[in-house]
Amino acid sequence: MSKGGRIYVDGHSRRFQVHLSDQAVGSMVAVCAVARGRETGGILIGRFTEDGNAAFVLEASAKPPDSGAGWAWFKRGASGLRDMLVQRWTHGLHYLGEWHFHPGGSSEPSSPDKSSMAAIATNERYQCPEPILVILGGRPPRKYDFSVTVFPAMGRPVPLRLQRWPPQN
Repeated sequence: MSKGGRIYVDGHSRRFQVHLSDQAVGSMVAVCAVARGRETGGILIGRFTEDGNAAFVLEASAKPPDSGAGWAWFKRGASGLRDMLVQRWTHGLHYLGEWHFHPGGSSEPSSPDKSSMAAIATNERYQCPEPILVILGGRPPRKYDFSVTVFPAMGRPVPLRLQRWPPQN
C-alpha cells in the first residue's frame, strides 16, 4: 500500500508502523510554510491494517477555522471536522490522530502535547485508543523534520523512527 512517503517504526518491538503518504507530507509542509511563524495543525486521516499495528496516513487536514494559534501554542478547533470524518468514513477512512507545527523549533512532543494525546487516547468520543501525533519542526519548505509518536491508551508514548527515505520498491 505504501508506494511513496515515509515509513516510521517502533525500533524495539516493531509493534507500530506509521506510513505517511506523500500527499499527507506535502499538505503539512505547505500549510506550515504559509503559517508565518505561528503554530498550526490538523487531524490525520487514513486506515489501519487488520491487526491494527500499521497505520496509513493518507490525509493531513488544514486547521479548522475555529482553531487558535500563537508563536508557541496551538489549539485545534473542531468546525467542519465531523462532516469531513463522516464523509471519509464512507470510503473506509478514519481519524488516526493529530499533527501540528513547531515553527523554528524541535519536532519533539512537548509536555502539553503528550498530555493532550493521552487525553485523546482515553476519550471514547475519538474512538482511537492509539492515536498518532506527527509534529513538524523547523522552517518549511526548506528545512524541517518530523517526529511520529503513538500514544497507547494503556502505556507510555512510543516514539517511532524513520525506517527509510526515500522508499524502496
